[in-house]
Amino acid sequence: MKVLATLIKVSLILVCAQVAVFAQDATNFSSTVLNLSRINNGGSARILGLGGAQTAIGGDISSVSSNPAGLGFFNRSEVSFSMQFNSISTSSSYLGNTRNDSKLNFNLPNLGVVIKNKGEKGKWKSQSFGVSINRMADFQNRITYQGNTFLEITPDNRPVDFLDQAVFDTELNGNTPSFFSDFAELAYNTFLTEVFEDADNPGEFFVDRNILDSQTGEPRFPTEEFPTTQRETIDIRGASSQFSISYGANYDDILYIGAGIGIASFNQEVERIFTERPIRTDLSELALTDVYEQSGIGINATLGIIARPVDEVLLGLSYTSPTYYTVTQDQELVLNSVFTDGDNFEDGIIFEAFDYSITTPSRLKGGATIFINKNGFITGEIEYVDYTGGRLSRADDGLSFDGDNQTINTFNNAFNYRAGMEYRYDIFRLRGGFAYLNDPFNNSLNEEERQITFGAGIRKKDFYFDVAVASVTNPESDVIPYPFAPVALVENNRTRITFTAGFKF
Repeated sequence: MKVLATLIKVSLILVCAQVAVFAQDATNFSSTVLNLSRINNGGSARILGLGGAQTAIGGDISSVSSNPAGLGFFNRSEVSFSMQFNSISTSSSYLGNTRNDSKLNFNLPNLGVVIKNKGEKGKWKSQSFGVSINRMADFQNRITYQGNTFLEITPDNRPVDFLDQAVFDTELNGNTPSFFSDFAELAYNTFLTEVFEDADNPGEFFVDRNILDSQTGEPRFPTEEFPTTQRETIDIRGASSQFSISYGANYDDILYIGAGIGIASFNQEVERIFTERPIRTDLSELALTDVYEQSGIGINATLGIIARPVDEVLLGLSYTSPTYYTVTQDQELVLNSVFTDGDNFEDGIIFEAFDYSITTPSRLKGGATIFINKNGFITGEIEYVDYTGGRLSRADDGLSFDGDNQTINTFNNAFNYRAGMEYRYDIFRLRGGFAYLNDPFNNSLNEEERQITFGAGIRKKDFYFDVAVASVTNPESDVIPYPFAPVALVENNRTRITFTAGFKF
């Protein structure tokens, strides 16, 4: 039996080395900043049915976190809660093969209460305080891709097979190996690669894959006849949310002002399991598991105003300050090799948890609502976000973010658009909307996001109930299982069904 090796390394060098490993994972810090900056307007089913447009709409629980001036529209106190079913489907293309995956998620996207102050002071007709918990972004996803690879060389002369990559990243000093990547070291410690002496040149050594043909006993390489099957499943869990406390007031039914404080938080756990299964070899399978977790808490402030120049029109403006996060992150990387003779070897790297700071950019929104008699209204908003305003700083282990901040500086400023309409008939409501979130990248890739929404509801004196359905089309993304591997192209689509119930008192 070969000896089981367990390696635990906690060092800045390994953390920095991991930057080159997975294009979108734990040490791609600029990607984390972008994920926290690209938030969707959450809230009640009523607002979601309107495409998320809410800057110039009052009297909804969503005003607590989006535009607190909307609290000035409340005539009574109110409590509401929402439930959401989130269906995620992905289609991945890898090495000429297409594979689909899906995931279902249930969450509570909004919970809140508004307390109206019944006292009037001159033209200040009402004041309201609101508290809410609002889901700002959903990280839930599941991606699976699979394909067969054989001995090929990429255009830049890098191997595409995991073991060949491990060999490529290993060099010898005599017969002692040194490694340029974590993967190469893990492969060596799990007996997937080995140091051999050159039979034609005694005293000369080389590194190669330690895989043999199960019939001939000769070294085995993947071929078109006997390819290696590569597969990866990526399971992502988590979300960002905000706890908001806000105040809004109504001046003579023509001017509404508000302000609020938001305590933002997020958590994300990503588990990636990559496997290779060669054909007719003494290796049954190798499995690389990469698990990392991030969590953070931050603070921001929001100011808002809504004006009614004429009875049929509302104009709204809101500003949300940058959000200042403190983030904790940890990661574990494990490689397991299973041989046909029953041997099973495992080696791992544990990265010590460390803290750092993230600043996400401010947001400025302007909107308008036009009422059509008592039959309903049309509303829309434009949101401006300068994605270059994100920043990384103050890692407690001294890690430099210079490279990531330079990447952030290449992002775009962007305008996001949301619009919707509501039709009213007696106690019934019908809604429709759309949202267009612009591309934050200054390159040729298309990173736009589109949403189409529909909704309905009923309004009674003391009770209301709303439902909304949103179809979200996300941009295509690239995923690689290890450095210089073939690229998997992933298409992602989501369907969200949200229910909101509210009670007035």
